[in-house]
Amino acid sequence: MEVAVIYAHPNPNSFNGAILNEVKKALEDGNHSYTVIDLYKERFDPVLVFNEKKRRSDMKGDPETAEYRKIMKNADHLILIYPLWWGGMPAILKGFIDRVFVAGEAYTYEGKLPKGLLKARTASVYYTADAPGWYLRFWRRDADWITVKDNILKFCGVRRVRRFLFPQVKDSTVEKRKKWLDRVYRSAAFSSKGG
Repeated sequence: MEVAVIYAHPNPNSFNGAILNEVKKALEDGNHSYTVIDLYKERFDPVLVFNEKKRRSDMKGDPETAEYRKIMKNADHLILIYPLWWGGMPAILKGFIDRVFVAGEAYTYEGKLPKGLLKARTASVYYTADAPGWYLRFWRRDADWITVKDNILKFCGVRRVRRFLFPQVKDSTVEKRKKWLDRVYRSAAFSSKGG
C-alpha cells in the first residue's frame, strides 16, 4: 500500500510533529511505502495564480506541482496532519489543495456531476485545536470537518474518511498526550491497511 502523508505545521517540535512521528513509526512497522509532504519544510508556495497566460484549466499540467500530483495520484491512502487555526486548516495546506487537487487529476465533471479521480478511497485526518471539542462540533457545527471530509476528499473520490481530533491541546497533560499518541499509532497502523 502506498500512503501519502500531507503535513502542515511549521514547528517540528509541536504536538503535530509528534503525531507525524507516530504515523511514520506505524507505517514503517507495518512495512508500508509512504511519502511525507512536509509543506513548511519544503517551502510549498500556496499562492494560486491563474490569468491570461496561466489558465485554471491548465493547472493539471503545471510543472511546479507535477511531483505532488503524481504522489496524490499513486496513493492508496491519504493522511493529513495539521492544526486548526482560525476555524480551518493552515493557509499553506489550503493552497496545496487549491494547486494540487485540480480538475483532470483529482476530479472531473461528467455532465454537471462531479466525479472523483483520486485512487485513494480511504483517508485519515489528524488535527489539533486549542478549542474544546464540543465547541467545534456543536457551536461551529463541524464546519471545518465537513469542508475537509465532504467538500474536498469525498469530492475527489475518497469515500471513507476517519477523523482524529485532538482538542484543547494547549491545556492537555503529558499523560493525555501519551494516550493520544498511542491512539495515533494504532489508528495509523489500522488505516494503512485500508480500514
